[in-house]
Amino acid sequence: MNIEKDISTEEFHMKQFSVLDVQEKERQRIARDLHDSSLQDLTHLIHQTELCSLYIDEDSVKAKLELATIETGLRKVIDDIRNRIYDLRPMTFDDLGLRDTLLSLFSALNHDGHFEILADIDEIDSNSTDEVLLIMLYRIIQECMQNALKHSRGDQVKVKLKESDTSYSIKVEDNGVGFDLTEASKKDRHFGLSVVRERVFLLNGKIQIDAKKGTSIMIEIPKEK
Repeated sequence: MNIEKDISTEEFHMKQFSVLDVQEKERQRIARDLHDSSLQDLTHLIHQTELCSLYIDEDSVKAKLELATIETGLRKVIDDIRNRIYDLRPMTFDDLGLRDTLLSLFSALNHDGHFEILADIDEIDSNSTDEVLLIMLYRIIQECMQNALKHSRGDQVKVKLKESDTSYSIKVEDNGVGFDLTEASKKDRHFGLSVVRERVFLLNGKIQIDAKKGTSIMIEIPKEK
């Protein structure tokens, strides 16, 4: 009896740590994304504004061209920040549900049309499903898709989300080059997969990754709490 309590306590503390670990990794990602995109763009726009102030008295035409470039740059920064906010909490999730929000995500991630995305997503009733669980399912698929599109070097991704009486099953499969799982765990570029593992663990789920030829990620999340 004491052993069961000890195991339960240990697992509880492990899950507490996992929550903190996921939160910290997401904070790091947001900070890195803001630094590498929006912050860099704003710094460049400040330099352009300073340059424009030098042109304004000597060459008004050149100054107007610089202002037009600055306006375009500012619109890009606004779009980037809007995308970050959407990524933190997709607005369509409340309005359209999980399936349409995921389809919208796939379209946004594949904006350049480089990948063929074959999606088979069940319509899950948000009224009868815990909202936190739906968000976690969304985040898991989001991480898997981002990894596939960013690292696979393939041109096709198959993604499934299926609901049964007892569980949700996720499968994300690409036709890329695959990778060494042992080596990937040591590299920061695959830290998204570690976040996926943490989320699955928090939901008492199971995950299997096959990356020998292309990458196939299979996840099963039980419905019971």
